[in-house]
Amino acid sequence: KDNVILDIANQKGKTPGQILIRWAMQRNTLPLCKTSNSSRMKENRDVFDFSLDDSEMKRINSLNKNRRYNDPGDFCEREFGTFCPIYE
Repeated sequence: KDNVILDIANQKGKTPGQILIRWAMQRNTLPLCKTSNSSRMKENRDVFDFSLDDSEMKRINSLNKNRRYNDPGDFCEREFGTFCPIYE
């Protein structure tokens, strides 16, 4: 949990998850939310009644640590001894 996200969530009256979904949408990326909990599904859809202003977007963007968690080009050679390109 990050204090920037928690602060924005408290200001907006939203959950941290909703803030991050909205942030992704405002960046024109598609967040893939996974849950089987019906209340969480509803919560994940409840992101169209607010927006993040420029300063909030910048605060969240500044959290970038240049890490990618699902990059086969990064981990396949090390773990499997073979190169697995993302795009072929």
